[in-house]
Amino acid sequence: MVHKTKFGDLDVEDKQIIIFENGLPGFSNLRKFILLARENDYPIHWLVSLENEFVAFPIVNPWLICVDYSVTLSNLDVQELEVENQSDLNIWAIVTIPKDDPTQATINLLAPVVINLKNRKAKQIIQEDSSYSVRHLLKDEVERSKKIIEKSKTGSG
Repeated sequence: MVHKTKFGDLDVEDKQIIIFENGLPGFSNLRKFILLARENDYPIHWLVSLENEFVAFPIVNPWLICVDYSVTLSNLDVQELEVENQSDLNIWAIVTIPKDDPTQATINLLAPVVINLKNRKAKQIIQEDSSYSVRHLLKDEVERSKKIIEKSKTGSG
């Protein structure tokens, strides 16, 4: 089926559709999305709404930005997503890129998007009791991660 999106008309098969049963915070009426990878945008992918052609979120694998990132799913999250195996999960973080100054891009580590690849159910999960925030400066997290990697290579720490 062809859907109008921010990236033009996309021919989408049912098996590609990701369902957010409760929508996303601030977009509770939008439930159907697809993941779109565009070669020129790597490592950014896009979470593209199939119900509103103007809505698409840039997302990234959070471990590419924050090597020591951790996600905790509650029992309710596991139940709602019908998780049978952790390896079925795909985890993303939404990126905010200011048009006027892309160097000030931020990543939301507090509320990752979790997708069960087996059944295509998804949820943006706000982590309880977390030190993460919705706006970590991307360049600061990358620098911090580089230092962690360097320390692990040299054995100091």
